[in-house]
Amino acid sequence: MDITTLTLSKDDIKELRKVQIRLLNELNTVCEKHGLIYWIDFGTLLGAVRSKDFIPWDDDIDISMPMEDYKKFIKIAATELPRDIFVQTIETDPGYKQAMTKLRDCYSTYIEHYESEETLYHKGIFLDIFPAYNYPNLPKIIRKIMLRVTLRTRYDAYVREKNVWINYPIYLLCKFAWWLLLPFKSDRFGQIPEDNGYNYAVPGKFIFPLQKIKFAGGFYPAPCDTDEYLTQMYGPKYITPPPNRDRAPHAKLILPHTPCKHSRAIN
Repeated sequence: MDITTLTLSKDDIKELRKVQIRLLNELNTVCEKHGLIYWIDFGTLLGAVRSKDFIPWDDDIDISMPMEDYKKFIKIAATELPRDIFVQTIETDPGYKQAMTKLRDCYSTYIEHYESEETLYHKGIFLDIFPAYNYPNLPKIIRKIMLRVTLRTRYDAYVREKNVWINYPIYLLCKFAWWLLLPFKSDRFGQIPEDNGYNYAVPGKFIFPLQKIKFAGGFYPAPCDTDEYLTQMYGPKYITPPPNRDRAPHAKLILPHTPCKHSRAIN
């Protein structure tokens, strides 16, 4: 099967969005029940601010959680989410290599550009859950260098399995350095060092207290100052959509009604 180009019918897009919103609503139910904090983030937040809906070419949902709430959610979700939603972590799915957690729909298939159909981890339609890390008080240039080294060495060691003998020890050294810096927390939050490709750390005053914002027909938690938050992440022109050449989906294949080959998939 040729999966080099993503082509979805209007009905497929409708089904994709339906599955994604269900994942978000199930997560929201668990978080409200247990008093856990989360907010819509990245492209999902951009879409909510620009049009109160999905970015037309975006094909996933992103949310962030403070680290403490993230750890609690992982434990709770495994037993409280419906069985047809798989909580994918490196512990629950050994073939999975990413640093964030995903909620996967068990009735569908979603293959990203860098993925192969033959890899063994679960590849259902998903929602990304990013743990929000409270960064230490560091000069911006030092934080940026440390983030780049941490992210790159982990990616090369775990995902690409390239020069593991050198990348893995450097990654462990970076993790140790971040651990040593834990007592020197600032008021800034961002993705964990292993996954912070934007090299950002947003002041907490632009995030908390959270507000509710309209997205795809519902209302969900979002940073209190979305303008400052998105400006710090994407720059002051975030409200303007990119040129057509940069409007690319993440996936190369989405099958809303065809389960993937993972053992937790459901026919």
